[in-house]
Order: sequence, then C-alpha cells, then structure tokens
Amino acid sequence: MTQSMFRAKIYFNLQKDCILSEITSLSNHPFNVTQEEVRDDYFITFVIEAGEKRELLRDKLMASEQVQSVETLDENRLLVTKKSCGALPIIRQNHGMLDGMDKVNGSQRIFDIVVFRREDLKRIIAELSGIGSVSLGKLSPFESQLQLLSSRQAEVIELALASGYFDWPRKVEAQDLASELDIAHSTFLEHLRKAEKKLLIDALEQKTQSATAPAERKFILENST
Repeated sequence: MTQSMFRAKIYFNLQKDCILSEITSLSNHPFNVTQEEVRDDYFITFVIEAGEKRELLRDKLMASEQVQSVETLDENRLLVTKKSCGALPIIRQNHGMLDGMDKVNGSQRIFDIVVFRREDLKRIIAELSGIGSVSLGKLSPFESQLQLLSSRQAEVIELALASGYFDWPRKVEAQDLASELDIAHSTFLEHLRKAEKKLLIDALEQKTQSATAPAERKFILENST
C-alpha cells in the first residue's frame, strides 16, 4: 500500500560559523550542494558545484579546521568531507530525504526534502530552530510524482527510498529488497529502473520549464550581504 509522502521546501538561516557560509563570499553567488551523506552523525560528505572558482574554493576548504578532506572530481565539482554544522543530521535522523540539491548562500540554506509523515517534518523544523531561524515554504504531496508510476513501480521505489538503497554508501542491496517483496532480483531492478527513468524525465521537464521560484529569489535577495 502506498504511503502518504510530502515534498517540502525549507528556508534556513544557520546561526553558527560554517565554512560553507564563508566560501560563498568567494564565489559571488549561491552554489548547489548534492549527494550529501551523513557519516557517524558527525561528519558529512557532499559534492559542491564550484564552477570556475573550483581551485579558489578548494584551497579555502582545505585550510579550514572543519574540513577533513577535499577531492577534485572534474573541472566543476569538489567532493568534500567536513564536520557537520548540524542541519543535515537533523533532517536525516527524522527520516527526511533530500530531493535533489540544496542551495547555499552565506548562512542561508534552502532544502528541498521528502518526508513520509507530517510528524517527521514538524520535528525537523523544531530541531532546526535550535541552531538557526527556519521557515517552511511550499508543502505538496509527493504522490503527484508517484502517480506517474505503476503501482508496482511505486511500491519498489518507495521501499528502496525508505530502506536506504539510494544512500551513499548503500544501506541495503537490491536482492534483499526483492526478497522482501517476493519478486525476482531482475524483476525488482526492472521496476526500479523504469520508475527512476519516469521520475527523472519528469524532474528534468519541470526544471527546464521554471526558473528560481519567487519566494526563493526573495529569500536570497533579502539575506544577501
């Protein structure tokens, strides 16, 4: 049976020193952070889309005591492991899943997350309030995307999300999830790949059809220095 899921946009101002807040002054514009992973509730690993400022940001990150390691992935991206400033572990511990990327601009963070229950979202907002100022932006059912899928595809991808299949490193293998659903491993993978393709196509179409949302632009402009 399909669970009720929600997509939420959270606007957050971090009220503590963080190296990510510092390096946006070097890039002169907000940057995106993707592929975030919490490690031991203390360190986080993520990818920064640094662009032409890659080397400058790399040097600044490596000089910070908060940063454990920095690796150059390509001409635009850096793989960073650093001490967490607190926001991402709060989201993860309360069963929130990042939906795509975060936007960072100084002390500002814009999180797009997916949650299974409203109670989880309430706890995320309450705990984020302990380390900064937070407000909830758009909240919408996630079923709008899941309705693109067949019932089996939706069941497969929801189980994969909830079980940590898409986490980095992966918390569960496809074979185990297939056994849980009592279907063949190859059948599970077929449903999963078809579901991923449909959701990715839909997400890309939505991205090309819309620019930065007005509320997001307002948040960035009002808090820019």
